[in-house]
Amino acid sequence: MKFSKKLTAVAVASVLSIPAMMVSTTAQAEMSASFAVSNMYLWRGQNLTESGAAASGSLDYSHESGLYAGVWTSTETDGHETDLYLGFSGEAGDLGYDVSFWEYLYPEEGTDMSLGDTDASELVLGLSYADFGFSYYMAMDSDADDDSYITLSYGTGPVSVTYGFWSLENPGNEYSHLSLGYAATDELSFGVSIASNDVGDSDPGAVETDPLFTVTYSKSFDL
Repeated sequence: MKFSKKLTAVAVASVLSIPAMMVSTTAQAEMSASFAVSNMYLWRGQNLTESGAAASGSLDYSHESGLYAGVWTSTETDGHETDLYLGFSGEAGDLGYDVSFWEYLYPEEGTDMSLGDTDASELVLGLSYADFGFSYYMAMDSDADDDSYITLSYGTGPVSVTYGFWSLENPGNEYSHLSLGYAATDELSFGVSIASNDVGDSDPGAVETDPLFTVTYSKSFDL
């Protein structure tokens, strides 16, 4: 699941029609694309490609008003994932903000998900100040109304650190993780993430607690 990402909407056609209705046609808009390969799909401290590497790509629309939309897809252990997203970002003084809606699609039947569903959606609220960031992911599915995921992050130069944790409506499988990242170049990055169970009676096999190391090469293009 992407959040920049990894932000999403319901259908690409309706997403791309919204800017024309909301903003002036004289304002500037941009289209971009990206692709990436990694030794694993690391999602919220867990590996979603247990059998090998992951390949992903995106197509993004951004408007100078702050409105953006796009589609992102990636391979997974049991198939692939496609995310649709729609959001708005901006600044108020030194405070940055980002509000978005994501729809996560899993076409292959039987794909496993942490939210216990084959398809899911989230409302994402993000704040940033100087080098610090805060994000709140709120599940929008009827069977997971009170489920949420929260991150606190800090980045300086090529180094970043993120702490993420779950808050679930039905406790029992909550976990947290600490992830460190290093951007060697604009395209090549390295990372390590360690997760831990936060509930004593959680299934000890439900969360991978060994350190996970990632190597990722990514490239973006203006269209």
